[in-house]
Amino acid sequence: MQIARKDLKELVLIIKSANFIISAVSPKQWPEDGLPEIVFSGKSNVGKSSLINALANRKKLAYAGSTPGKTRMINFYDINGNLRFVDLPGYGYTKASKTEAGVYSKLAQEYFEKRENIRLVVQLIDIRHDPSKDDLQMIDFLISHEFPFVLAITKSDKLSRSQVHQRASKLANSMDISPDTPFVLTSSINKLGMEDIWDAIEFYAFGQDE
Repeated sequence: MQIARKDLKELVLIIKSANFIISAVSPKQWPEDGLPEIVFSGKSNVGKSSLINALANRKKLAYAGSTPGKTRMINFYDINGNLRFVDLPGYGYTKASKTEAGVYSKLAQEYFEKRENIRLVVQLIDIRHDPSKDDLQMIDFLISHEFPFVLAITKSDKLSRSQVHQRASKLANSMDISPDTPFVLTSSINKLGMEDIWDAIEFYAFGQDE
């Protein structure tokens, strides 16, 4: 994918402000404006909060709970006053009751169906594990509904360099995605891949009107 570059310093690569807005449990609580939204999706414990913190260059902007699946609401974060990060509830956590899981998935589905601010979905996949059924269903959903998305392959620092290349190749071959789909190896620890994800954010949130 060719990224239409602008002056990153005038956009959001340089984070001047990053603030939590609200943990929403219903559409009535969603921010009411037209700011572009970047959505973070993935199974519980895949590293969504850590990735958000790394992208925003903040240690504690998003809450990374010790218990997977603890975050049950849609969390909105303001970035520089001209962009929002949206953290969806993690899916696939088996200790959540079936009733709770249904509510959480319904909340995320309602967001995708009703929200017009969505510009890009960052779909997270843990490099150490094969994509789950939920992961594959989510990717199919994004493709079928034509949501622009980037695959952020998380926790690359947990493996050796040779293991990273082997796992990345296996992951890419296991998913039915276009060769043009951005596939980014990331690490929230050493900031691997952060600039690449910001390039995609810049393009989809700001660059397509040029």
